[in-house]
Amino acid sequence: MSRTGMIARKLAVAGRQPPFVLLWLAPAWLLIGLSSALITLLPFRRIAPWLGVNLGATAHRPAASPEQSARARLIGRTVSIAASYAPFRSNCLPQAMAAKALCVLWRVPCAVILGIERERPAGELRAHAWTSCGDVVPTGGAHCFATHVPLSCFVPARVAAALQR
Repeated sequence: MSRTGMIARKLAVAGRQPPFVLLWLAPAWLLIGLSSALITLLPFRRIAPWLGVNLGATAHRPAASPEQSARARLIGRTVSIAASYAPFRSNCLPQAMAAKALCVLWRVPCAVILGIERERPAGELRAHAWTSCGDVVPTGGAHCFATHVPLSCFVPARVAAALQR
């Protein structure tokens, strides 16, 4: 395929995206880059408080209105597309951190869940991070709850306080 043909195809695909995705693509890309840098430069114990309150080995799905769920889907699509164009580390954890930041910005309830694969070869750990908002899994894949064992679930402080009542 010629370079012109490839650019035309990419523009056609971009034209089919919702306006939200197009407007937030660059900020999502920057958030993934910032998250990647933080993961590289800081120990996780410094990053964890920013993710929220750790509920432990549970997979909480914060309740969301239909509008918030729709916004979470758009955030997930935006982060996924941005990650595919990142020249830096853009695997599950930076994507989850970027989605968390966008969810906070848009007031979408969000949990960041860290877990390991259920079925794995002996002696091999495969970690994974994903986000959850009601029935929506913006990043990490909808299969995560079935294929992974949660080790940590980070939620906003107000959600943690409500759960403790």
